[in-house]
Amino acid sequence: MQLERPIMGSLLLSQPLPIPLQGRPQNPINGSDSESYALAKIILACRGEGHWGSREEDNSKIDLFFSAQHPWHEGERLIIFTQVKSGESYGSTLSHGFKLKAKAKRAAIRTTHPVCVAWVDRDNNRVFWAYVHPTSTASHQEYGAYHEVGPPMIYDLARCAAIKRTGITGGRGIIIRRRDTNITIRRKNVKAIYQKLDTVVSPALGVIELTRLGWRHMFRNGRSGKNKASSIDLIPYLKKMLEQLPTSHAITQHQSLEVRGNHYRVCEHLLKFDQIQIQKSRSGVLQTVVAHVRLVEEIRYPRNWETNVMLSQLMSRRVVLRSAYWK
Repeated sequence: MQLERPIMGSLLLSQPLPIPLQGRPQNPINGSDSESYALAKIILACRGEGHWGSREEDNSKIDLFFSAQHPWHEGERLIIFTQVKSGESYGSTLSHGFKLKAKAKRAAIRTTHPVCVAWVDRDNNRVFWAYVHPTSTASHQEYGAYHEVGPPMIYDLARCAAIKRTGITGGRGIIIRRRDTNITIRRKNVKAIYQKLDTVVSPALGVIELTRLGWRHMFRNGRSGKNKASSIDLIPYLKKMLEQLPTSHAITQHQSLEVRGNHYRVCEHLLKFDQIQIQKSRSGVLQTVVAHVRLVEEIRYPRNWETNVMLSQLMSRRVVLRSAYWK
């Protein structure tokens, strides 16, 4: 008895082969997949929630909304408008981060609010982000490796969002009185003040620890007496100053390490306050100076963060003072 050819087999053989993917217009498909991938990865990294923009919002170039618990303001939500871009016309990967091209920045700049641009590297399944303010320039810009989407992103977004926070900035209203007493005696008194400070809550970076690391660095043997005196002048005013937003804020160094299954991201932040005034005890003349504060931020998170359901409990972060002085 002759066996009949399987029905499915005959249908498959009789149907024309599908058009190869390379021959189809893929931009709409790639754009949709990129948005889904970016939203999923950002929500997972920030331990938050999100949704697509409505029809009207999409017409205004807002692809996604996501929110997360603010990392250092208890009970406050961090709400981010997001625009997703992919492909070489909007960005490119660099050895040290990525480049966001002018076309993407022009599309994101608004008159009233900032936008987080997520650029998807489709070839390597990586997502990078940039926070574009209304005052940002519409030109190509390179961003460091810490701009790749990952668990530290929530702290960076909170830092970027704080730029528009209301309140006093730049150390305005702080007048430092210089004293002519012996530097050894002053150092002993100021150390007692420093030890009592312990921690300060900054709107730009959250809780800052004032530890022995900072004291030893500022008063190390190789540092000049003039610079040590500058730090002694500034330390009693640190709390009041750091509770304000800085005039400028930059990340000057960045390092990534992997130890025992954990990633460590270490960044050095430089905060400048340009409204500080110095008053000499004898003349009483006020001189405007710039206070420099260097801080070390260390963030630890598991290497397998994308598949770890305990991510929030396995993360830790510290920000420690390294030095403070005025110029």
